[in-house]
Amino acid sequence: MITGSLVPNITIFAADGSIDDDKTAWHMKWMFDRGLDGLFLTGSYGAGPLMSVAERTRVYEIAAEVASTLPGAFLLPHVGALRTDDAVALAKAAEKAGAVAVGAVPPFYYKFTEEDVRDYYQAIIKAVDIPVFAYNNPATSRFTMSVKFVKELMKSGLAGLKDSPLNVGFLSRLAYEARQENSGFQIILGTSTGWLPFYHMGVRAMIAGMNNWAPEIITELVHATTAGEWDRAEKAYVVMADLSAKMHFTDSTIISHLGLYARGNDAGYPRSPMRLPDRSDEVYERVAGIIKGGFDALGLDLKG
Repeated sequence: MITGSLVPNITIFAADGSIDDDKTAWHMKWMFDRGLDGLFLTGSYGAGPLMSVAERTRVYEIAAEVASTLPGAFLLPHVGALRTDDAVALAKAAEKAGAVAVGAVPPFYYKFTEEDVRDYYQAIIKAVDIPVFAYNNPATSRFTMSVKFVKELMKSGLAGLKDSPLNVGFLSRLAYEARQENSGFQIILGTSTGWLPFYHMGVRAMIAGMNNWAPEIITELVHATTAGEWDRAEKAYVVMADLSAKMHFTDSTIISHLGLYARGNDAGYPRSPMRLPDRSDEVYERVAGIIKGGFDALGLDLKG
């Protein structure tokens, strides 16, 4: 079972648009050193749709090198792609890199049928010997999963579901049916939002974008929760939710770069056509103040 705190980590690029291997590796280790458990690689934060198969494979390799030096660190790469062949190739590359599992958003852009999407997931499941998680994110894929559809994929070997919409009726039914049937099917939250209530439902892992720039706060939340220190956990949850709301004034990938720069780190560049505000922009100072407020509220030490 996958447990703890994961990050949909950004991929850091150089000024010329190539992957900055050193800064990407530094960022991964920086998060692990602050309590992170695992990496969800080349998703939307990680610019996966803007990268080639070879580039995404390179990120898996960088992550494997970092994780190999850190006991307990694990990889859950995102392998979702528009083309089934690319998703299969990425899943095989992730398995070769030592991933504990892979996740995949449905094929996107076009309006695919359930049969199309089912075939896509079955191809990924058949291609590897590690668990495969479907990623329910209709905002980006244009495909909304139903309980019936997910249960059909479970019969084909689907190991679990990463979910971002957090539809309580949908997730609670899947979670409780899986528990009653002792199927081992696992739900992973695709956001820190909802962590406490869904933890009581049996969810034990989340993929939190905030880990990109404030992993200490997510670590505090997860550690307090797993220790059963509910007052501490609720305080961390409220601070997390408030900080998240204040920081969501632009794209989440850009926010991650801004947060790292505001903490005094060189976070390189996002991939074009994304771009950062000029370094003289007041937004960096504003972001630094927002982050400091969250750390102060929890009595955490704000370092670089």
